Amino acid sequence: MKNIVSFKKRHRINAYVTGLALAGICLLASAGRPPRSAQPGTEAIRDARIFDGEKVIPSGTVVIKDGKIAAVGAKIAVPADAEVIDGRGKTLLPGLIDSHVHTWAPEQLKQAAMFGVTTVIDMFTYIETAKAIRKALAGGARDLAFFISPQVLLTVPGGHGTQFGAPIPTIEPATDIQKFVDDRIAEGSDFIKIIQDDGSSYNFPRPTLTKDQVAAIIRAAHARGKLAVIHAATLRNCEDGLESGVDGLVHLYFNDAYDPDFGKLAARAKAFVIPTLSVLHSMAGMSNAALIADPGLAPFVSPQTAGEVNRTMEGFHTSPAAYAAAERALKQLKEAAVPILAGTDAPNPGTTFGASLHGELELLVKAGLTPIEALRAATSVPADKFHLEGRGRVRRGAFADLLLVDGDPAADILATRRVAAVWREGVRLDREAFRKTVKEAMNADDKLKQEPPPEYSPAGGISDFEGGKIAADFGAGWVDSTDSMMGGKSQVKMEWTGEGARGSQGAMKLTGEIAEGAMFRWAGAMFGPGKTIMAPANLSSRKGISFWAKGDARQCALEFFAQSRGFMPVIKFFTVGPEWREYTVTFEEVKLDGTGIMGVFIGAVTVPGTFVLYVDDVKLK
Repeated sequence: MKNIVSFKKRHRINAYVTGLALAGICLLASAGRPPRSAQPGTEAIRDARIFDGEKVIPSGTVVIKDGKIAAVGAKIAVPADAEVIDGRGKTLLPGLIDSHVHTWAPEQLKQAAMFGVTTVIDMFTYIETAKAIRKALAGGARDLAFFISPQVLLTVPGGHGTQFGAPIPTIEPATDIQKFVDDRIAEGSDFIKIIQDDGSSYNFPRPTLTKDQVAAIIRAAHARGKLAVIHAATLRNCEDGLESGVDGLVHLYFNDAYDPDFGKLAARAKAFVIPTLSVLHSMAGMSNAALIADPGLAPFVSPQTAGEVNRTMEGFHTSPAAYAAAERALKQLKEAAVPILAGTDAPNPGTTFGASLHGELELLVKAGLTPIEALRAATSVPADKFHLEGRGRVRRGAFADLLLVDGDPAADILATRRVAAVWREGVRLDREAFRKTVKEAMNADDKLKQEPPPEYSPAGGISDFEGGKIAADFGAGWVDSTDSMMGGKSQVKMEWTGEGARGSQGAMKLTGEIAEGAMFRWAGAMFGPGKTIMAPANLSSRKGISFWAKGDARQCALEFFAQSRGFMPVIKFFTVGPEWREYTVTFEEVKLDGTGIMGVFIGAVTVPGTFVLYVDDVKLK
């Protein structure tokens, strides 16, 4: 029997989904609150090999007291009240620093810390998210990685960074650059991040800042004592930025290009470079999945984390040749003694918080750095370049952000993955509790795979919209869905129409508006394949979903919500036109296995404006 959802019931369900999502957000926001018992004590790690951020001390002792390092050396008196940890066969390092991430929730910083990444340098987040994180850290949240951020990035209308839907200010030809930069600093930017990317590196044309505007931004940042860094997509963009006096490149260039003087130019400019090989690897269509199979990391990798890493970049494709060009450029930078910083660009497809920095270290070594150079790139070098006082080194007076690993990463960089213990400002993190949480999530995921599929017809029909009403052949039916749950103002009206695809007698008609105001913008219809809305269903016996659509020429999206991805959907963009057209999306192409599917969204996204979208003949393939 077909499930029909009335107007009033739809809105009760939508309110439930909204509450569920907001509860998840609140849970993430509270995740950074430290347990009352998690206070720094006195500990001594004795007889460990120590990498102090620059060099290796063959054997020594480190004393932690009141959240800081009280003593370091080969002959250190251990306080009588100290808890002693045997460091024989182990290496003690500064907590690692990931110099390029994008933080959307505090929980990501907790995950980073559990993998020994005790500091992150965020490169773009929502202002309210940054405020919440800073508040949690100021309140003593020692289970979160330390965090600095430029908050918003500096781009043009329609430029890179605006596609995510965040309501960010943009630079136009008449913009007063100094005032614009001053406003960003007043909002809380720790440094200034610039975008110069016209999309040519990955066949996605878009407007971008001019070289003159980039130079003016750099001057304005320096006038206020702030670092200016740049996302420069091509070799030419990178060289323009270096010539204009930028302090650092936050990526190596994306295109297959070469200039024998690139390294020398970066050295003359006294700039640093964050290669982000992990994301360049993913952009080139090369998988990073082997990382999370490592026995040192695997017990701490949740199904959601695995889902992030097991993907490659969608919509921003380069080539293996472009990745090889980045490796060549890294060798040039090393020869010219340019400071290299380790960064991953997590959580872009192919990357995740924490674990991916261990993969980045491996890629840096494969590209030509020694293990010691790679370790410096994740500790003392970013601490120096971003003025992270008290971090990135094991020395007296520094914060006790520490990582203890089995083995010697100065000889074998893979040893960083064999984490024995992590401290954040003197508090030893409860990695065992984190591992148990991951295990529970894995067990739940395995259980879902054993669930029988919903009772759908052999043809896999979901909705043909015949019979004068919006209905579904199985599951919880269709509900309207907008960004209102994230504070947005987008609207949608869902109604039945007799104008169907291929001459059929019914379809779903969606009319509405995508409005500015939310970080991610959407308006459309959500199908729940489970018994109740957002209840998971096992659709793994099918290959994917197909549907027919037409409407105003604009960007739309099919989104899968799956338990393995939390509340972040997997998105497949499509563009509709005035004629009916069939669209098919397989689970394989969006890196899902079909289990735990909680919802399927079809609607308009991102670009502000009114829309009309017709949908018909939705079915499982």
